[in-house]
Amino acid sequence: MRYVITLTALLLTTSAAAQELPAFYAVTGVALDDVLNIRAAPDPTAAVLGTLAPTSVAVQVGALNEAGTWGRITSGEGVGWVSMEFLAPEENGSLPQVEGLRCFGTEPFWSYEVRQGETATWTTPEDPEEVLLAGTFGTASGQRWPFSSVAGADQLQAVLVTSSDAQCSDGMSDQLYGLSAVLVLTGRVHRTLSGCCELMR
Repeated sequence: MRYVITLTALLLTTSAAAQELPAFYAVTGVALDDVLNIRAAPDPTAAVLGTLAPTSVAVQVGALNEAGTWGRITSGEGVGWVSMEFLAPEENGSLPQVEGLRCFGTEPFWSYEVRQGETATWTTPEDPEEVLLAGTFGTASGQRWPFSSVAGADQLQAVLVTSSDAQCSDGMSDQLYGLSAVLVLTGRVHRTLSGCCELMR
């Protein structure tokens, strides 16, 4: 347990630039009989990859283009771009207020879903599902990043540390996520894993 506490303290002292992304947005300003196009590049003439309904909510933006006028979202097995002119930020739609995080990695495959102040769920293809009691998301005093979450169960503890990373990849697709993760498990399971996270409702 001393190893976990020491690692957490070390990671939380890492300074990072203040950022608001990733965050949830809602489509706004689009007529009910129209759609918002998802484009292959941050350009109004780029190919259309898909669409968002005029009432879409919980649209997760992981990054902006240099001008801040287009937001990057996941689309199929890759990413697409949506005009920020038609997106409005949702209340409690980013860290630390967001309800939860879904984190994952490959080699080995793992998944960790945490709802702050409630529960965290740890799963792998080989091991039985583990449910832990989770605390709230927090940062080191005076720091915007990284965020940490601590959870525990009988003979199992988990510390999740997430940092802003607009280029985090699962290595299995062309999708990009807005958060990188380090997950440390101690007790019945002793593992240190890395991967990506996305916001969760």
